[in-house]
Amino acid sequence: MFDRSILIALILLITTSLFAQPQSDPANAPRPSASDEIIVTASALPESRERTPAAISVITREEIDERAARDVADVLREVPGITISRSGSAGKATSLFSRGANSTHTLVLWNGIAMNNPYFAGYDWGRFSTAGVEQIEVVRGPYSALYGSDAVAGVVNIITTPVKSGLSGSFLRGGHGLRNAAVDGSVVSGNGILSGSYERRTDDGWSANDDFSQDSAMLDARWGASPRFSIGLAGRYTKYDLGVPTNLNAEGTLLVPSLQRRQSGTERQIAIPLTRTIGPVAFELAGSESRRSDDFSDPEDPFGSTSSTTDSVTRHARFSLHSATPIGTLVGGAEYERAVVDDSSNFGPNLSRARRTDRSLFVEDRISHSLRDDLSLEISGGGRYDDFDTFGHQISPRAAIALLAGRNKLRAAYGQAFRAPSIGELYFPFLGNRNLQAEHSRSAEIGYDRKFGQTGTFSLTLFDSHYRDLIVFDNAASSFQNIGHATSRGLEAGARARLTQAAYAGFSYTYLRTSGDGERLLRRPPHSGSLFIGYRSGSQDLNVTLVHTGIRDDVSPVVPFGRVSDRAYTTIDATLRFPGKSVTPLVRLENAAGVRYQEVRGFASPGRRLIMGLEFKLQ
Repeated sequence: MFDRSILIALILLITTSLFAQPQSDPANAPRPSASDEIIVTASALPESRERTPAAISVITREEIDERAARDVADVLREVPGITISRSGSAGKATSLFSRGANSTHTLVLWNGIAMNNPYFAGYDWGRFSTAGVEQIEVVRGPYSALYGSDAVAGVVNIITTPVKSGLSGSFLRGGHGLRNAAVDGSVVSGNGILSGSYERRTDDGWSANDDFSQDSAMLDARWGASPRFSIGLAGRYTKYDLGVPTNLNAEGTLLVPSLQRRQSGTERQIAIPLTRTIGPVAFELAGSESRRSDDFSDPEDPFGSTSSTTDSVTRHARFSLHSATPIGTLVGGAEYERAVVDDSSNFGPNLSRARRTDRSLFVEDRISHSLRDDLSLEISGGGRYDDFDTFGHQISPRAAIALLAGRNKLRAAYGQAFRAPSIGELYFPFLGNRNLQAEHSRSAEIGYDRKFGQTGTFSLTLFDSHYRDLIVFDNAASSFQNIGHATSRGLEAGARARLTQAAYAGFSYTYLRTSGDGERLLRRPPHSGSLFIGYRSGSQDLNVTLVHTGIRDDVSPVVPFGRVSDRAYTTIDATLRFPGKSVTPLVRLENAAGVRYQEVRGFASPGRRLIMGLEFKLQ
C-alpha cells in the first residue's frame, strides 16, 4: 500500500512550485530577506538563518503586527512542527508540543534566560504577551548539548532587544469586554540601548467567571563604552488574575459552573549580561533570576474551601568564551543553576525550600568551509556535561551538517537530550520519588531548504525521535516512576513568498506518527497546518490566517476519565489594516466562521469576536 506520508511529501513539493513565481521589485518586499535574519538560538554564536545547519523558524515584529497578535502562543500556531493546546479562553493554561514530544520537552527562553517552571516542568504559554517582542526564534530538535535540561525537542527564544529607535503603541477594543492597550519605546545609539514596554489587558471571557486581566512590562538597558565591552540590565514582569469557569462535581461525573474559582500570580525575570573582547577572544558573563508565584482559591469547591500558593525561584550564571581557530570557531563555557520551590495549601505545607542544583560544562565547534564559489559546508558539533545533585550526571552530544549549493541547502542532524526530574516529581508528599532519573531522547533529522527571490523560502524536514525513561505516575507504586517510552516520527514543511507585487503568502504543515505504550500520544494530531494569505495595495493591507488541527486523542475530564477522540477544526482570523505614516487603524475578526471547538476536552474555546483599534508608530 502506498505510504500516506510519501504522498503528502509529494503534494508539498508540488505546492512549493506555486511559491516559486518570479519576484517583484524587492524594494516593495513586505519583510527582510531571509538571509538578512541573524539568529542566536541555533548555535552559541550569532549566524545567518541562511547558513545555519538547523531546522529553525523566525517570527519577526512585522509578522506579529500583520496579524495584530496579542499572545505569543497564537503566532507559534503557524510554526511547522508545533501544536498549541489551550484549556479554554484567553489567559488559561496553554501547552506547546514540539514534534510530538511532551509539553515539558521544549525549553523556553526570554533573551536567553530559561523560564521553564522547576516545580512540575514545562511552561504555561497562556500569559506571554507580544508587547515589546522583536523576534521569536524556534529551533526544533534536541539541544541539550547547548542548553542542558528541557531542550529535548526544541527551544523557543523570545527576543525583545530593539534594532532601531522609535515609539509605538496600540489600543484595541473588542467584543466580550476586550480592552488591550500597549506602548513600547526604544533609543538605539552607538553607545547603547534603552527600551521599555508596557501592556494592560482585560477580557470578560465567554461565560460567568471567565474573565482575565494582565499587566506586562519589560525593560532593556545596555551600555558599551566601545565595541569590545558592554554591560546591561534586562527585566520582565507579568501580573495576572483570571477566573476558572468550571469544575468537577463531588462525584466527578459532570463539569459544573464554578463562580468563585480563581487563579492569580506574577512572573519576574531579571538579567545582567556583560561582554568583553580581548584580542581574538570574546567573553560573556551573565547572571539571571527567574521568579514566579501562583495562587489558587475556590471557597465553593465540592470538597470544601480550597486554596494554594506556589513560589519558585531559579538563579542562573553562565560564562562563555569564543574565538576563531584553524579548526573553526570554538565556543566553550560553564553554567550554574539552582532552583528552589515552596508550595502550600490550606491543609498545610507540601514543599518547603525544596531545591535542585545543576553544574555544567559545554563546548561547540562551528566550521564554515567553502568548496567552491557556490558550494560550501556548514558543520556544527559539540557536547555538554551536566551534574545534578539529585540524580547524577548527564552527557549530551549533538552534530549537524549542511551543504549549501546556491539557493539550496541540504542538512542533517543527530542529537541526544534529557530532562531532569522536576522538584515536584522528586519531592511532592506521597507522590514524589527521590530516586527518579532523567528522561532521555535520541533524535535524527534530514532536511532541505530553498530560497526564492529576495523573501521567499521553503523548508522540508523529516525527523525520527525516541524517548525513554519518561516520568509518569505509576498507579501500582502510587508515585512517579521512570517507566514511560514513546516515539515520534514525521514531516514538517513551511514556506513563505511574495506571489505578486501586492500579494504575499505562507503555509505550514506537520505530519506526525506518535506512539507511547502502544497508543497515540494525547493532543498530538497526525495532521495540522496553517495558511496565511495577504494582500497589500495602497493604504490597505488585508490578511487571512487559517489554522487547522486534525483529529487527536484526549482524556475525558469526567469519570471514568477514559480516552476520547476530539474532532478536527479549522479557525479563520482576518485582519484589515490601513497603514498610515504614523497611525494605522485596524479591524480584526477572530474565529470568523464561529467554529465551536475544544483544544482540550471539557474546555470550550473562544467564539467569533470583532476587534477594532489603532496603532501608532513614531521613528
